Amino acid sequence: MTTLDQTTPAKVDPLILTAPARAGQRVAALAVDVLVPVAIAAIAVLLFLVGATGAGWVVVLLTLALVAVTVATLGRSGLTLGRIAAGTRTVERATGAAAGASVLAKLVAGRLGTYDIHRGRDPFAPALSPFEFPVQQPAVAAPARSTLTPVVELDSGQRFTLDAPLVLGRNPTAPVDAPAEVYRWADLSRTLSKSHARLEWDGRRVWVTDLASTNGTFVRTGGASQPLIAHQRTPLAAEAILELGDRIVTVRVPA
Repeated sequence: MTTLDQTTPAKVDPLILTAPARAGQRVAALAVDVLVPVAIAAIAVLLFLVGATGAGWVVVLLTLALVAVTVATLGRSGLTLGRIAAGTRTVERATGAAAGASVLAKLVAGRLGTYDIHRGRDPFAPALSPFEFPVQQPAVAAPARSTLTPVVELDSGQRFTLDAPLVLGRNPTAPVDAPAEVYRWADLSRTLSKSHARLEWDGRRVWVTDLASTNGTFVRTGGASQPLIAHQRTPLAAEAILELGDRIVTVRVPA
């Protein structure tokens, strides 16, 4: 797979216009994230005490699954049940991105910050760049538009050509000012948002836009998964693999 043709991003503070979460919000989020599994674990203890061992072990496994899901969603999106309730998101202080698989280590190391997404800018929303007049450059001929149409392949086996802008999701819609075809993708895991991501082909390259999805859109590059900033149009390589929640989308431009 070829690498992404990326331009150098503007040097801006990734946390510009964000507002740190208040102490009350942090306490509320922590209380929800801790008390819910503790309450379920208490039910397991009661079941063991009354002799319902089988049911007790089921509840124990449910508690462990809940903790694992909480850690995973915190790493991928900076959100948990408690943070959603408190209106906050936890991201890396240096980049404004989700912490990823090493979320617990970064949390202990103090590399994460929690921000109020109602009072300030959501760290996942595009940062504002200072305006600069472009330097006059000699005219360069634009690359020729390709007559070939990209192919989109879903992990569920569906394949179709990207003849027009396409919105993927559990129950997607396209706004009137940005018309597109929609594909309703059955997803029992519920990791897809209703309108998760938009794909476009301009005749030269494919563009992807995360539509503020709950679990995020990621591009696999060099063995790692890079998260996309919500509503920021991003170019893809001629062959790219996208992660939409737990689902995989492969996009290929025929040679």
